[in-house]
Amino acid sequence: MNEQAQLVAVAGAAAAALVAEMVKGSWSAARDAAACAFRRAGEEESERQLSRLEADHAQADSLDPALLRDRWQRRLLTLMEDYPDAAADLAALAGLYTDEPSGGVSQTAAGNSGPVIQVGRDNFGGLSTGGS
Repeated sequence: MNEQAQLVAVAGAAAAALVAEMVKGSWSAARDAAACAFRRAGEEESERQLSRLEADHAQADSLDPALLRDRWQRRLLTLMEDYPDAAADLAALAGLYTDEPSGGVSQTAAGNSGPVIQVGRDNFGGLSTGGS
């Protein structure tokens, strides 16, 4: 993966984390991680971006999450392009969130003409290799 693609991936993951955490009780951890990254740009820019972040947080329930993610991905990408050291801070922010639901794992195999065996860790229950 080239450097620009890596920056886009980190910015996207960090933006997804920010937006997801805006509507959860753990918002302060995401905000603090973003603040750490924004401080790389200086106090004035940091305050400006945090004001924007707080405004979006206040309206998160009424805004389209996809548009919010795109907005913050662009802002975070610009931050990393101007301040490459911010990439580590944003990677830490991205690590706060995974888009996988908590709880169990669901596996599905569809459109198969023969038997299917799904293997994973901590399997409980029966194993069926017969066709249906």
